Amino acid sequence: MKRSAFLWLAAALLIAAGTTWLVSRPFLRIETLRDLAEAVPPEPALLNASELEQRLLAVGLHPTGLLSDLGVDDHLARLEADKVDAATLSAYADAIGELSAVSADRGQALPPTLWDVSTPALREAGWTVYTLTEAMASDAGAIHVALLSDAYAAFLERKPNALEGALALLPLSRNYVETLPESARAERERHAKTEGQATLLIWQALLSGTSRYNPLTHRPLWSHGYIGHFSVPHIHQYATGEGLTASQVWGVDGFNPAFVGPPTNSNQVEHLGISALLQGVAHVPGAVLAATEAFEVFVDHDDPAAARADRALNDVVRTVLLPRMEEDPNALVSALTKALQ
Repeated sequence: MKRSAFLWLAAALLIAAGTTWLVSRPFLRIETLRDLAEAVPPEPALLNASELEQRLLAVGLHPTGLLSDLGVDDHLARLEADKVDAATLSAYADAIGELSAVSADRGQALPPTLWDVSTPALREAGWTVYTLTEAMASDAGAIHVALLSDAYAAFLERKPNALEGALALLPLSRNYVETLPESARAERERHAKTEGQATLLIWQALLSGTSRYNPLTHRPLWSHGYIGHFSVPHIHQYATGEGLTASQVWGVDGFNPAFVGPPTNSNQVEHLGISALLQGVAHVPGAVLAATEAFEVFVDHDDPAAARADRALNDVVRTVLLPRMEEDPNALVSALTKALQ
């Protein structure tokens, strides 16, 4: 009885200490890694509303917006209300056409509707769908478009094996980090001190782009800002026209059942990326993650079997990923594959 009481007390203290540590952590914000030069495109020929409608439809935008995309009718309404001019819409259509062509030439075309989404984070950062799309279609944006095209291609090639698909994005993320221009590297170093940390930032953004919230304060521990929209699951949503969650896009195929648990625990790719970011970049101790899992079981009544699987996944991140995160990413992929499959 005394031993049981002691164990319960120890667990309670661990949960209290862990959650207090989480509350005390400063807000970690992940800004976009960009060096998008101010491009001055040639003056496009002015089109009337009917011609603009046909042009926007021709480059692949949806007539009314299928998911969260604006749709051609929204742009025409803005034109009529003098909130956008014909030259801007014409340049927008040209930029989307260019992005489709460039990504197709790269090997995997990106869906045109992906660019037609105006998120609150995008607007807060001072962008519009028009300015961002033109910037991405410029020479300075080519490195970002190449990453998205390569990542989506890697996902499709390995689908439905979620583990292989997720791990295939690690070398792509490292290559992206290593080839960033010097000015973007300076921005990166504000949030990641090493190439390994920067790789994890990009990797998690590609895997799901989701933020992680403190279970006590419900405030985000980090935010990807508007680049969270450009994750592989979001690309797939707009490519298929289906409003799928990240879990539905990835699935759990390829993971050993010990890292999945019950069928309802279907977000293991997302969990893998978040755990890597928390432990590898935010330096959250494993004990705190264990306490958080316990907190969710005792307070939120989460499935204990799912919590065990999540803890096992966290342990692999701690023992396999962290010691190798600065090394050859292909070797890291091999080690993680061996540990998780």
